[in-house]
Amino acid sequence: MQDVLKQLVKETVAPLLKLHGFKKKGNHFAHMFSEFSWTLNVQSSRWNTNDDVEFTINTGLFINKLYGTYYLYDPPAFPTEVESVLRLRVSELKSESEEHEDIWYKLTPATDIDDLKERIKQDIEDIILPHFEQFRTIQNIIQGLEKREEQGYFEPVHFQTILYKEYGYREAAQKRMNKVYSECETDDQREYTKELAGRLGLEIT
Repeated sequence: MQDVLKQLVKETVAPLLKLHGFKKKGNHFAHMFSEFSWTLNVQSSRWNTNDDVEFTINTGLFINKLYGTYYLYDPPAFPTEVESVLRLRVSELKSESEEHEDIWYKLTPATDIDDLKERIKQDIEDIILPHFEQFRTIQNIIQGLEKREEQGYFEPVHFQTILYKEYGYREAAQKRMNKVYSECETDDQREYTKELAGRLGLEIT
């Protein structure tokens, strides 16, 4: 069944995503724009056996500007979902409520492979690609991060500050930096926030 999964990724997932501008590295896929990338990963379950395989699809948005500022090193040559923001599994994208079933596609000797291929193809075309299409600009991503934060889902607190500053929203960046600093709970957090403010040309007031 592990070999069947490899073939399924190679013959169904990869060609479909390639049509929409994605490149492949292993089970990682990325559609790279100048400043960010759409990222997708086919994740196998850690509990898989030779005859019983489960896998799911994860999505994210990789942002180049976080490197060299938050991450003090160059971005990887191939962006991956695990290094992205707004990371969402296909089950989250398909659900309209916070209570949702975590979707894992199943491969066993009894699986109808053609039906499974069709289900995956529909999920990519009808759910995943339309989700990505919401994020055609960095401003779309910033708005997406703001919306998720309002809903109670949080990325590392400094990501939004960096994006505000790097993309011309200096006042918003300064306001957020001060807010984050005021909410720091440890000396290490305060020290790092001051250091980052200095790198961004912001002041703690």
